[in-house]
Amino acid sequence: MIICLVIYNISNYENIKIMKIGTFLISATLFFSNLYSLGTYCDICNEVIVSEYYMDAWGNKFHSAHKEKGSFCNTCSRIISKGLTGGGFEFNDGRHMCKLCSASMINSDYLKIESINNVMDILKEIDISINDQFLSINLVDRESLQSATFSISSHSKKTIKGYTYYNNHKYVINILWGLNRLEFEAILAHELLHVWVDYNNIKLNKSKLEGFCNLGSTLVYDSYDLELSRVLKKSIEDNPDPVYGKGYKYMNSLLEIYGWDKLISMLLNN
Repeated sequence: MIICLVIYNISNYENIKIMKIGTFLISATLFFSNLYSLGTYCDICNEVIVSEYYMDAWGNKFHSAHKEKGSFCNTCSRIISKGLTGGGFEFNDGRHMCKLCSASMINSDYLKIESINNVMDILKEIDISINDQFLSINLVDRESLQSATFSISSHSKKTIKGYTYYNNHKYVINILWGLNRLEFEAILAHELLHVWVDYNNIKLNKSKLEGFCNLGSTLVYDSYDLELSRVLKKSIEDNPDPVYGKGYKYMNSLLEIYGWDKLISMLLNN
């Protein structure tokens, strides 16, 4: 018997989760006689896989022992190794990032502003404009983000990467420092749609609200012709969460039927 477990980022801007997608039964004789021709090798140590193994969102296969001892990129879900990702590192707050994702990390005000402008332009293409005079967009460390949202958010303290609140006549958007640019922009688009909904006094239940805001994230993903954008978009599409996942599916179905112009008009007119 050989069991494949898939490691995939299935939550909304959250850490790696493990999802068992199937069990494949192969007779011992057939398995061992065809093992080499099947090419079931570990992508980390290049040794033959003869028992339970894992596969990440990119199709990389590896022994269960590597999963137990290894670290996974907080952005792309790959297991970090020299062969697959060129290595990686651990943040002081416990997050891990592979070298591939760290190449476009948002870790300065200059890069932050560049990404903010890009997201604003993407939203303007669907006629959503937000006055940045009412915004404060900040890069914050994990502890600060967790502390600020602990009592007012249903998000998990350990996995939250962005949060928006209204304070002193401004919308404050706090986003975790050190994210990959693509993930940062997707989270920012999500949070900016929260601002737009609140500013226009649009009333939605939590599922529809988060589902609509996730449409902003997928807008960003669709603007990049990258495999990472497709992987992260799929994590939203496949998310089984009753709020973020099912809410997205519902709002996306409306988008497919009506298009952006009509959907925005429907929201503004409640």
